[in-house]
Amino acid sequence: MKLHAALGITSGDMATFVGAGGKSGAILAVSSGLTQEGMKVLVAPTTKMLSSEADVLGPLVTSEDPADLRAKAEKALSRATAVVVGSRLLSKNRVGGVDPDWVGDLAGLADVVLVEADGSRRRPIKGTAGHEPAIPDAATLVVAVGNVHALGTPVDEEHVHRPTIFSDLTGIGQGQSITPRAFAIALSQGSLARVPQRARTAALITGVEPGRTMSDAAVITRELWRLGVNDVVLASLPTESPARVWIP
Repeated sequence: MKLHAALGITSGDMATFVGAGGKSGAILAVSSGLTQEGMKVLVAPTTKMLSSEADVLGPLVTSEDPADLRAKAEKALSRATAVVVGSRLLSKNRVGGVDPDWVGDLAGLADVVLVEADGSRRRPIKGTAGHEPAIPDAATLVVAVGNVHALGTPVDEEHVHRPTIFSDLTGIGQGQSITPRAFAIALSQGSLARVPQRARTAALITGVEPGRTMSDAAVITRELWRLGVNDVVLASLPTESPARVWIP
């Protein structure tokens, strides 16, 4: 099964990825699956994105003017199946995200819009600050991402982005091990705390392979279900390409 199908992403969707532990890889996998089916995809990060990630997805266009950005994106999509938009180049390595309010106006240019709306400094899980994530109001699906390898690791700077916020939310103190319940709370009550009213929600657990990590992911999934996140997808991202995908 392709990841976009498992997440239920279809033409007309604006799918926003939040959390940690594989957002960029998930967007790449979803974009690839959609373009293989003949769809046009616009990738619109509302936070910083690595230039190297944008290069893999498709041509990049930038502007700090919304009308100009729309015109550039429309032109680029006439030549490419997937295009990335940004506000400006922050450096040779990073692209600035676009204002979430602009994304709705860009949506009509492509069959599907994919938004990366959160930063995590490549940690497998995070505590979500009050100003995060930057989700467009037009989002139709919000996917909370976390990597199963965070389970059992200590709450510290090495393993958790914003560990103090993670501890405050989950009740797991600094240096203590992350439990399945804490993992699920970080996604359901952190990443998915401020979702547009009409948007669907899902959780994506990455880093999963048959064996121990599959068992760990199953335990986390049950906790997510208890917390009201009914749609959960497991994937072998980011270690495998193409990723293996399971629906528990």
